[in-house]
Amino acid sequence: MSDPLVSILVPTYNGERFLRPALRSALEQSHREIEVLVGDDASTDRTAGILTEFAAADTRVRVVRHESNLGGFGNPRRLLELARGEYVKFLLHDDVLASNCVRELVRGMQSTPGATMAFSRRVLIGEDGRPLPGGQFEPLVDRPGRIDGRELGDAVLENCNNVIGELTTVLFRRGDVDPADLWQVDGRRLTVLGDLALWLRLLARGSAFYTPSTLSRFRLHSTQSSQDPRILARGLGDWPRLIDWGIRAGFLADPQKQRRANLKALAMAVARAGELGGGPEAQAMLEAGFLATARLVELNLPASEEDPRPLTERAHTGPLLDRFRQELDVWSTPLPVALASLAAPEPGAVRVVLDGFREVQAAGAAERFLLAVAPPDLETAAPLVAGALAEGPDVDVELVPTEEPAGLLREAWLAVAERGATWHGGRADAVWALRPSAPIAPEPVA
Repeated sequence: MSDPLVSILVPTYNGERFLRPALRSALEQSHREIEVLVGDDASTDRTAGILTEFAAADTRVRVVRHESNLGGFGNPRRLLELARGEYVKFLLHDDVLASNCVRELVRGMQSTPGATMAFSRRVLIGEDGRPLPGGQFEPLVDRPGRIDGRELGDAVLENCNNVIGELTTVLFRRGDVDPADLWQVDGRRLTVLGDLALWLRLLARGSAFYTPSTLSRFRLHSTQSSQDPRILARGLGDWPRLIDWGIRAGFLADPQKQRRANLKALAMAVARAGELGGGPEAQAMLEAGFLATARLVELNLPASEEDPRPLTERAHTGPLLDRFRQELDVWSTPLPVALASLAAPEPGAVRVVLDGFREVQAAGAAERFLLAVAPPDLETAAPLVAGALAEGPDVDVELVPTEEPAGLLREAWLAVAERGATWHGGRADAVWALRPSAPIAPEPVA
């Protein structure tokens, strides 16, 4: 048999319930230049016998049996490595293709310059193979044709909604996909959105062909791992990572779209965490919420501070994590005055306060800087402040003698204080926490 134009890849594990109709739909394609490559992932039911029967009846069926279970990620990857066709069409063992699916998608790819994938409208079916109520998706466009890859990727990410579909829905060129890249971004596997990561990789390189004809049927049934509420919950945690990868791949160039995407991911994670109420899946939702929040905070940083590392690294290290050392509202609208209180005129304490003022100034969190000191300490504090100012970037500090610093201001102000300090008496609009002074290394012994 010469190399086929299209490889239909069917990963299966204990698929005896639905495997026959899936294979029949592959072999009944009006486009005949195909191979049907099936990966039997060490099934323990009657799957092997069904595959033997189909392979004996049609030479286009090629069966690969894995002696040990490769899993839902490893089995499809292995099939992609073994595919001989120029084009690849996955078919999950419980799904069904329309008889003209391959022909229409291949024609669409070939007639659409720059297209890296082709897909169609799909319908959800139940265990009996009949369409489910409300399972007919609305068409993306009214007639077959090209969809811009960046625009489609933006729509998916901004709305956190895979409008493209599952593995069974899409056809692509074998040479455009590295099997090592499947199901992951930034070297981390995605729990549920691995297929979407593949679609985005393709869309980052070109456009898509789409037809509103319903060419595939995606079956929902109780034994699917994808219907497990715990897995679905963890799948929500894929969105912040995928959005971040997508931005670095060229999607969501508009920062407002990035904000909307992360706000959507945050809202979904928080809602699901509330539903779960606790446990490992809720922890995964909290991490997803933190990542989305971290990106929203990061979007307020100056563009020059953009970090090329993945969000999972940026959010847990360095300057982005450092932003969370402060209350997040201090980074939003600048307050007119930042006020600190000097408890004792001592060089280390003065240095800590001045460093805090410098941080506030660099963050643009206040416009004016006041340092309150007790009147008897004013003469001692002045030269210490001058010396501390000479040690670093300039900041315009006014020394104010007062016994009650919290009563100095009536307008909105920012307290610059040690964490846990209460001298501001709850009158400040926000609090900027000072960094504790670094311990002084002991003098070396002679």
